[in-house]
Parts: sequence; C-alpha cells; structure tokens
Amino acid sequence: MDCFVFEAGGKCLGIEARYVYRVADKADLTPVPLLPPCHAGILYHRGELFDVIDLARLLKKGEAGTSGRHPRVILLRWDQRKLGLIPDRIIGVTWLDNETDRETAFTREGLPIHIWTPEAIWHRLSELPYGH
Repeated sequence: MDCFVFEAGGKCLGIEARYVYRVADKADLTPVPLLPPCHAGILYHRGELFDVIDLARLLKKGEAGTSGRHPRVILLRWDQRKLGLIPDRIIGVTWLDNETDRETAFTREGLPIHIWTPEAIWHRLSELPYGH
C-alpha cells in the first residue's frame, strides 16, 4: 500500500495515501470554543469545511505541536467524513509491503511507522470530553 508518512508528538505515523485529499499550506484556521485542546479549529478549503486536529496535542494530551499560526494541514476524506491533521513534519509517501490491518509497519530502511486509519482517529476523538 502507498502510505503517507509524517511525524507528530515524537512518533512516526502513517495513513493510507488513498485517504489524503491534499495538503494545505499556510492554513487559516478559525477557532471553535468548547472543544478539546487538540481541536485547532475549522478550515474552509475550496468550498469544504474540515475540522482540524493538532496531532501532537492529541497524542501527548495537551502539549502543543510545532505547527505555528498558519500550519500545514493534511486534509483527509473518507466515506462522508472530512478531517484535517496538523503534523509536526511531513516525511512523504512510501510503499509498505505489510498488510493494512497491522498497527505498525516498517519501511525498507527499517523505520517503524504506526499506521492509523481515519476511523481510528475519529474514534479517539469521540472519546474526548467536549464542552469544558
């Protein structure tokens, strides 16, 4: 499978490239009140709204990433859902020979990549407290 690889919260993460709609540079996010700290805001991009999540904050539970004021955002689309992810660094696309149901895969160079699916990210977000 083609895997889009990036770093966040000190981890190397990957998501199947077929879920990546595009990467938005210098995104202008609009904050939304009463959402968990990892929710960076919403992004209106080419006629579509994306909830944007700071992955470092999601993984480290509150510790901000290195995204800055206008971050680079990985835009995901699957089924009827849309989500933006703020990584610390984008590594690129690589081919992984591993099965897609495994949680960790390795590149040919031996780099371990924790594989996430959009559904797994969505599930993790649904477990967070809202309205505080």
